[in-house]
Amino acid sequence: MEKILLHIYHFYSRNKAVLYGTFIVLFLLAAWFATRLKFEEDISRILPNDKKIEKLNEVFQNSKFMDKLAVTVSLKDTAAAEPDSLVAYADNLVSGIREKLSPYIRKVNDKVDDEFAMELFGTISDHLPVYLEEKDYKQVDSLIQPATVKQTLEQDLRTLTSPAGLALKGMISKDPVGISFLGIKKVQQLQYDENFELYENYVMTKDRKHLLFFITPQYPPNNTGKNALLLKGLDNLINNSNTANINASYFGATAVSVGNALQLRKDSLLTQGITVLFIIVFLGIYFRKKRAPFLILIPVLFGAAFSLACIYFIKGSISVIALGTGSVVLGIAVNYSLHVFNHYRHTGSIQQLIKDLAMPMTVGSFTTIGGFLCLQFVESEMLKDLGLFAAFSLIGASLCSLIFLPHFIASKKEQSQHAGNEFSWIDRVASYKPEYNKYLVTGIFALTVFFAFQAGNVNFESDLQHMNFMSPQLKASEQQLNSINQYALQSVYIVTEGKTLDEALVNNEKLVTQINRLQDRNVVKKYSGVSSLIISDSLQKARIERWKQYWTTEKKEALLATLMKEGSALGFSATAFDNFKSLLEKEYQPVDKEAMSDVRKNFLDDYITEKPGKATVVTLLKALPDKKQEVYRAFENENNVTVLDKQYLTSRFVEIINADFGRIALMTSLLVFFVLLLMYGRIELTLVSFIPMFISWVWILGIMAMAGIEFNIINIIVSALIFGLGDDYSLFIMDGLLQEYKTGKKNLSSFKSSIILSAITTIAGLGVLIFAKHPALKSIAFISIIGIGCVVIMAQILIPFLFSVLIKNRVRRNRFPWTAWGFVKSSFAFSYFIGWSVALTHIAWIFALFNIKERGKLIYHTIIAKVCRRLTYIMINVKKKIINEHHEKFDRPAIIIANHQSSLDIVPLIMLHPKLLMFTNNRIWNSPLFGKVIRMADYFPTEQIENDISLVEERIKNGYSVIIFPEGTRAEDGVIKRFHKGAFYLAEKMNVDILPIMIHGTEYTLTKQDQLLKDGQVTLKILPRITPGDKTYGNGYAERAKNIGRYFRSEFAALKKEIEQPAYFREKLIYNYLYKGPVLEWYMRIKTKLEKNYEPFHKLVPEKGKILDIGCGYGFMSYMLAFTSPGREITGIDYDEDKIDTANNCFSRTNTINFVHGDVMGFAFEQYDCIILADMLHYLQPDEQKRVIEKCMANLNPGGMIIIRDGDKDKEALHKKTKLTEFFSTKVLSFNKTKETGLSFLSGRMIREMAQANGMSCEEVPDSKVTSNTVFILKKS
Repeated sequence: MEKILLHIYHFYSRNKAVLYGTFIVLFLLAAWFATRLKFEEDISRILPNDKKIEKLNEVFQNSKFMDKLAVTVSLKDTAAAEPDSLVAYADNLVSGIREKLSPYIRKVNDKVDDEFAMELFGTISDHLPVYLEEKDYKQVDSLIQPATVKQTLEQDLRTLTSPAGLALKGMISKDPVGISFLGIKKVQQLQYDENFELYENYVMTKDRKHLLFFITPQYPPNNTGKNALLLKGLDNLINNSNTANINASYFGATAVSVGNALQLRKDSLLTQGITVLFIIVFLGIYFRKKRAPFLILIPVLFGAAFSLACIYFIKGSISVIALGTGSVVLGIAVNYSLHVFNHYRHTGSIQQLIKDLAMPMTVGSFTTIGGFLCLQFVESEMLKDLGLFAAFSLIGASLCSLIFLPHFIASKKEQSQHAGNEFSWIDRVASYKPEYNKYLVTGIFALTVFFAFQAGNVNFESDLQHMNFMSPQLKASEQQLNSINQYALQSVYIVTEGKTLDEALVNNEKLVTQINRLQDRNVVKKYSGVSSLIISDSLQKARIERWKQYWTTEKKEALLATLMKEGSALGFSATAFDNFKSLLEKEYQPVDKEAMSDVRKNFLDDYITEKPGKATVVTLLKALPDKKQEVYRAFENENNVTVLDKQYLTSRFVEIINADFGRIALMTSLLVFFVLLLMYGRIELTLVSFIPMFISWVWILGIMAMAGIEFNIINIIVSALIFGLGDDYSLFIMDGLLQEYKTGKKNLSSFKSSIILSAITTIAGLGVLIFAKHPALKSIAFISIIGIGCVVIMAQILIPFLFSVLIKNRVRRNRFPWTAWGFVKSSFAFSYFIGWSVALTHIAWIFALFNIKERGKLIYHTIIAKVCRRLTYIMINVKKKIINEHHEKFDRPAIIIANHQSSLDIVPLIMLHPKLLMFTNNRIWNSPLFGKVIRMADYFPTEQIENDISLVEERIKNGYSVIIFPEGTRAEDGVIKRFHKGAFYLAEKMNVDILPIMIHGTEYTLTKQDQLLKDGQVTLKILPRITPGDKTYGNGYAERAKNIGRYFRSEFAALKKEIEQPAYFREKLIYNYLYKGPVLEWYMRIKTKLEKNYEPFHKLVPEKGKILDIGCGYGFMSYMLAFTSPGREITGIDYDEDKIDTANNCFSRTNTINFVHGDVMGFAFEQYDCIILADMLHYLQPDEQKRVIEKCMANLNPGGMIIIRDGDKDKEALHKKTKLTEFFSTKVLSFNKTKETGLSFLSGRMIREMAQANGMSCEEVPDSKVTSNTVFILKKS
């Protein structure tokens, strides 16, 4: 990515017109498409996508529940009931609404229409059988009894002679018995709440203090622009109509939607305005450059336009709430330009800026963008929109920051004149190294444990109303409406479905019997629905058939006879009952849709939804809260039936939010983890970066739990935001640490200051939401401030701390850095050792209990020897070799002398034979872990033996040998120190042999004062015994100590030379290049393997002398040559500065290894014993190649040599493959830099001619069977 961005930068640097043209065209295109985007203000888009929630939302959306505004006209609480005043107020208000707000309203439902009621009654009478249920026929049986008929006719007569008779004459004429009233009573089922009644045709509460009417707006709730004008006009009318005792208020989804939309707009303008103003002022002061804030905002604006344009093409619309959180995206997007601007402030070089920021910015933005895209997997459409908007904004902002912004912040002239800015307070904070404050680090880990116990107490906000904005007036109106509607919070919705309305009605009718049973059991108090008035065709036909079956000829004749008899007695004429006779004789047909269209329009549209291919019918039940579960159980197995209520929604919201949070946390965690792993190529660096992010979340959850802050469906976005930012900050801190570790360049303070700047601006962008009044926006502020604060602390302190523990502090002491494999195998080895130490201690206690004798002690020694052998050989990563050329059996006592390099020395020595004892110090003798083992094994405390050697004598007499390290202490550098005389004194005093055993490899495998077990090779070589009578090494223990020491060192040097070949040092070389990038690490592994660990060069290069490695690259060969022979003084030179910086910053570099950046043509040569030109001459032109070789010949000591390895173009058949490999190396993989002139391979003939001309011998050795690479060895006589 770095090279691509640099190529783009250089292209635009040469073509400024193309640069500005491209930017302007892209920006204008994005802005134009952005203006075509549709903005959705539907608050229900916050709702998660759940089948039952969708069903309820669909019911509201498609019915008129959502549309209607409920207007309440109320007397003040202290006022007496004045229903006439309420009616007068309502008449006046409704008149004003119809007159002034008619463009914005579809209908006002204020009074019940008497004429319509009579039409409804007529319709029911005309289709009476359709509205009679089976239970009604029992009442019909009662009504047609002669006694009852007589009473009914008497009542009819009284009614006809009263003032109401004129209105009811037609109904009595049609049905003097009153059967029709059984059908008309079905209308009562539409009255859901018994707290209301009619007064002057208005709906009024029974206490006559509240009057209710409804407004149906012309526009749907999401058209907040038009509806805002409606509400504004309604507010004016109400304000002008209110009196001292009467006032009006309104509530409904339209009012809530308008309030939300208006507040979102106000909050968005306010918060984003404050953010922009703060950023402009703050950054202007910080950078001391007037245009800095505006340049920094360019990527933000570009990213926003780019995002909206992309969303236009993807889906064409976006939630205004998602857009309202633009300050979140603004606070993050501005980070990218901040990093660019601040890094230029520190480096003064655009090219260096791109090199340093290419990786962390691209990878960081990728993970942040990925985190936001994870929101596509949540259940809320609004959050999905927000995820898209944020992701595309950050894509646009990051690309603009890396491609266009570098050209805007400084010209080449400004770069050349760049001077470092003054050291600001942010720089001073960034230069502080809190990771070295042990109290601070300890406090962080202690708080982490504390917060971990609190984290589980975080709650999830479930009430969606808490995420709506409602003005105090609207809240009061809602509370008043709920107070007069006692069942507002106890409603249960039964939704039945069907492909057609008739099918939905059939399904709904199947439920009526169950609902009636629930009503009989007092589970359901009351229900309201369409089943009493809108009836399916099949049921209508069945009821008509039931009517026919009921009215037999006998029943008709008997009833008519009774009517004639009792009617005649009361004065009714003979024709008074002709209409009723027609009612009984009529052939009834099902009610057609047109006949019920007005009924449906005025009363039932709220309950019915029809769409092509789908229809739903809603029934409302009153159920007490503790009875709702019985309602659910009654209908849970019914097909095409869904039961819903607010209690269900509440619990379901909690479940969905909880699941969404868990899903987002898991997905973003996995995304960040695997991106880090892919980028670093090392699980260790991934964990160092990731663990602080994990700890930051423990802190966030712990603080939220303690502060009582709840998660909700809005601030769930913070999970993506915090992980994204945490990953960003971790990447920059880690990149600064790795750059310093790799090359020694100290850019960490620049990255840290950028992070502090980023945190300030991001907190400004998010924290400003605290000034928002909309709960959905305000809920983001608190958790965001907490989260970013925690992420910054962890990135600035824990990452450097863990990096120091893992790598920095160790290499500073010339120790290998920790690796995961190193930790696992070391932990296993030490655990295994400690486990057996404990076991041996317990065995020692058992043996002591039985007061064992000599044979028991030998058994115990045998156990120890076997344990040591098991411990030695179980570590399969360490190669073991025992050289016993003289077949030593340890069957005779001896003083065994061995060199001491590591605490590991003891284990392979003890395993050699059960009858081996050791000297130990008082600390080991008294150790609580294995002191008992030492004492039971009769090992000798050094301080005690200095005064009394009788115990040693006694053990030797029993056939035991004693192991002594004559150096007295472990040698860290592997060099054998002077031998002390004690061992030789004991051998002379006790007249026993001296048995030298050389130990090689333990110093490397387990270095002194280190716990890392490396993959080394441990070699034990047993030398011949030196008998007391052998005078080869002198007389007396003092002379023998000196001479045997000299002999031992000579033998050890030979053994060391034999073992310490390049393959032996391969792991050491690899460790020097660990954590310097996965590409470099694997390149080094593959390169050294192909080079056979530079074994051929090791054999050619003198073991002592000054060596010059021209084209040394990263220094692989230079270090290997230095490892294999300390006598080599090596200088490496390379054209690539990054490679030289990397080579110079390896922890194994000593004073004998030096690397210089430069062009060989201008390099000042000294006199050398060997000059190596490996695979570098083809980067020069032919005349340059000759000059370099001549320069090498001129600066070669007598007897010195020049080693040239390169492709020989004279070998034409093989040379094609050589050119192909170089093409991949320089062009595809870019491991090596080339000059503009390109590659030019040399000729073997030319080298031979030059050698002959300069009096040097030339030897050729083919380096490969498949390429033309050849090694030329030129020797100076």
